[in-house]
Amino acid sequence: MAGSAQEPQHHSPTDVRVRRTWARLSEAVLRLAAERPVEEVAVSDLVRAAGVNRSTFYKHASSPADVLARVLYAELDEIRATWIAERAAPTPPEPGTWHGATAALAEHVLRYEAVYTVGLVGQRSPVLHRLLAEHLRTSVRVYVARDPGVLPEGAGPAEWRADAWSRFVAQGQVGVMEAWLSLRGRSPRGERDVALFMGAVEAVLPSWIAPGRG
Repeated sequence: MAGSAQEPQHHSPTDVRVRRTWARLSEAVLRLAAERPVEEVAVSDLVRAAGVNRSTFYKHASSPADVLARVLYAELDEIRATWIAERAAPTPPEPGTWHGATAALAEHVLRYEAVYTVGLVGQRSPVLHRLLAEHLRTSVRVYVARDPGVLPEGAGPAEWRADAWSRFVAQGQVGVMEAWLSLRGRSPRGERDVALFMGAVEAVLPSWIAPGRG
């Protein structure tokens, strides 16, 4: 589970305590955020569930939402790092590049399906919405920085257009995610239809971010 980092082979007693405390907080916040939006989780709820005291908690985080954001964003950072590594070769963007990034995002959301469903369906969790939007916005900016030629011409300087259009793509993809999580229908095996999400995202993505689609 994200946030439950393995202990290093060489460590001090303090390192061990810090890692174990963070693992307990991470696991507890994921359980609680699967029951109600993390904004409704009090520090007292989290420390009780994690079995730590309040002063120890504040040595690690400022709020339950802070813990959840750091746990989830650590995995999103890994997803982006993998995607960037795959694009590191000196070649232009290939068809399917964004497809892989979208698939990885869907897998991440499904790993924490209860957390994202509780936070994004019915009443929006600002923490989760901002988390996904920032991940996607940053990914688009990395994509454009890697090959500025993909950015179409338009009004305003290139930097402004990169910022504005990255936000547009990010917010749109989060909207599709929210609609997908809102669906009650499942596959015969009880799973969400990932192909439906992938198809919906790729149908609305502009061609400059998903070259080769059609």
